[in-house]
Amino acid sequence: MAHSGKRFSLLLSLPALFLFSCVGFNEPQSPIYENSIFASESSVSPGSLLEAEALDIIPSRKARLILAMASPLRIGTQIKMDVLEKAGYAAWRASRLNTLSDIQHIRIVFTARSPGGGCERQSGTIFLPAALSSGTRELTWLIVAKGTEMRREFTPSRGKGVEMPFITTAAALGYAVWVPDYSGMGDGWGVHAYCVAESLADSALDGLTAARQWLRQATDNGRPSYRESGRMAIIGYSEGGLTVMGALRAIADKRIPTPGLRLIAVYPMGAPLNLALGVSFLGVKPYVLNHPEYQVFLALGWMRVYPGHFELADVLLAGTIENIVPLFDGTRDGRDINRKIAKIVGKKVGSVVDSDIFAREYLVVLRRDPASTAYYRLQEENRLDRWTPPSGIPIILAAAPTDEVVPFANSSNEYDWARENAPLADVTLVRLASTDHASAGVEAYLFSIVDLEKREATLRTRLD
Repeated sequence: MAHSGKRFSLLLSLPALFLFSCVGFNEPQSPIYENSIFASESSVSPGSLLEAEALDIIPSRKARLILAMASPLRIGTQIKMDVLEKAGYAAWRASRLNTLSDIQHIRIVFTARSPGGGCERQSGTIFLPAALSSGTRELTWLIVAKGTEMRREFTPSRGKGVEMPFITTAAALGYAVWVPDYSGMGDGWGVHAYCVAESLADSALDGLTAARQWLRQATDNGRPSYRESGRMAIIGYSEGGLTVMGALRAIADKRIPTPGLRLIAVYPMGAPLNLALGVSFLGVKPYVLNHPEYQVFLALGWMRVYPGHFELADVLLAGTIENIVPLFDGTRDGRDINRKIAKIVGKKVGSVVDSDIFAREYLVVLRRDPASTAYYRLQEENRLDRWTPPSGIPIILAAAPTDEVVPFANSSNEYDWARENAPLADVTLVRLASTDHASAGVEAYLFSIVDLEKREATLRTRLD
């Protein structure tokens, strides 16, 4: 269901808004199918730092203004506060208002694992509290996995994105914040591997490796400016929440190591852990697609990662491939593409149905025997709502039971699966009080930082 313009503008008016929607699609630059594999040489490995550019200092007053305006009274007019009140948001906010630092941020370019093999060029940004005038500052790493953005340049590495208030505030609170752009975004080439958890994890963790390289090299008159606390956390909402689970799996399976760092908590929030839950037209015909642009971009993203498994023509109409696919050039936002799709198929916005986009043969097979289609089968094999998590790592699933974009069952199914199959795992399910995906994103990010701060404070106290 699309968010109303009025509701969206109200949420954007909140300085504490950290995300709008994550079941959207990042738009690629042309050419759409280019994988940009450039690192077949053995000398280039995943996580290599290629470039770094220090950007302007963000003064602490900006983060303080965000927290000052995000008072319970103000945000309580926009989102439900029950969960935040129970978490102690008001007291936490009051205690942190005058403890914020200026923020240094560094745009980096690095190598990440590519779906086609080898490595590819990607980008992201490191946000840090300013170095101390004397001594070395100890930092805990926080990966913030951003939500979906369809404009290729609308990323934190370009100083943009609806998560920016959360990101800058987290850095001002004293965390080393790493934010990847993902494939096909920022400096990345080709199409974004939308909602492919493995690719999202590669961006997050290979980028973290490069970010740590930069941190180790940061000095002031020969003295290290920063040192790691040895702790890290990962936070993300919607597609970012899927990134969190993908990264956790990559770490737990030892596919991507993070030597010297211990996960103290992960927050996969509002995450589409099972993409099939969003395919509501499995048993209904015709089915109205409120966001047909999402469906097209999903096919493009999965085609990038699994080019030998299916063809676009196996899934999409010839007219979709010819007239709609070219819209995903990285310059348009989701609303624009949505309107253009409706115009192309001769329908009003909100009236486009599955048969306007998908190949007839695909829809027939999808409703009769979905597992017989490679596209569906790949997504079924990669679902994370039936993944057995490791013990010893706090996993805080958070979602709104009435989320109209990402079904709550994504989170509740994984919670139930973990309880049955991994009874020693530390998994919590937080039922967000907000009623829709957008406002739940605000609530989720506020809850996660308060919860993380409690855990970090407890660990620091034990070490002192």
